[in-house]
Amino acid sequence: MKTYIAGTGTKLPERRITNSYFLNHVFMDENGVPNPKPQADIIAKLEQITGIKERGYISEKGDSVPLMVDASLAALADWGKDKNLIDGIIVAHNAGNMLEGRQGFHTVPNMAALLKNRLGITNHECFAYDLLFGCPGWLQGVIQAHQAIQMGDAKHVLVVGLEVASRLLDPHDLDSLILADGCGAAVISGTANEQEGIISYATYSHALDDISCIYLDRSYNKELEAPTLFKMHGKDVYKYATVWVPKVIKKALDKAGMDVSEVDMFLFHQANGKMLHAFANNLAQMYGIEGLSFEGKIPTTIEFTGNTSVATIPTMLDLIRKNKLGAYKIKPGDTVVLASVGAGMHCNALVYQF
Repeated sequence: MKTYIAGTGTKLPERRITNSYFLNHVFMDENGVPNPKPQADIIAKLEQITGIKERGYISEKGDSVPLMVDASLAALADWGKDKNLIDGIIVAHNAGNMLEGRQGFHTVPNMAALLKNRLGITNHECFAYDLLFGCPGWLQGVIQAHQAIQMGDAKHVLVVGLEVASRLLDPHDLDSLILADGCGAAVISGTANEQEGIISYATYSHALDDISCIYLDRSYNKELEAPTLFKMHGKDVYKYATVWVPKVIKKALDKAGMDVSEVDMFLFHQANGKMLHAFANNLAQMYGIEGLSFEGKIPTTIEFTGNTSVATIPTMLDLIRKNKLGAYKIKPGDTVVLASVGAGMHCNALVYQF
């Protein structure tokens, strides 16, 4: 039996935040010293590097739950079957339920339990648990759903990637421009169709010196009372990602007995535009294929979504499946590699045939 993606759904916030939103921010370094450059110049430089022009934030009112409910309902509708046939729910996120304003976040009850409750799934044999694995969390959830299906413990698993970063951002940290909110969901099912589904996967977790690459800490503004805000050592993250993502992709392709030239599309985690080019260049170099072209094979969403962490890949996949991402289309028989990297540090890759 193969495991395949039976339905997908997306919810991106209607509240759009362009880069001009940050023009009145006072950016500081980690010592609280203001950046002397004009804000417009700082923002233009970051846009050039990351490719981000706008992103979505949820409303100032409410919590994270509506975002994941809407994405999940869209995935269930795309699947088209009774919700009580779902045998498991896995919600990947980074900080639980983000409460209104700066009121913190809750992890009890867990997000998967909240989602099961809001969806009205009454099947008590449907497990519901959360996954904390940084940005690669949704993809790892798909891998775990695949494993459950292959072991006969489930037939249909709803896997959700939820990010509400807007309430974890330090307004004085330039990295606050990068992250954004969003949610993507997919129903992962077993199938007797041997022509479609997961071919192979690989996961790396280092968690050594890189443990401090991404973390939560106080604001750069020492007068701001907010002890748990997103922080990142960007250069270290970039170095880890560009070295290890190509390696984990190669391991997954090696397990499948495939070459990188056989891949029709790469769905990479959208951290920044520069990093995507580095992934491609390092992959080509690793395989020693001179002149290998990735043109038309690496779709991007970061320019209008920002970095939505665990939501990046499922939202991008859904947009492509539903012909909502420009000219990018996935045809039957196409081989697609999905790969992500994030806090931990962790990275993973999955080889899939449509």
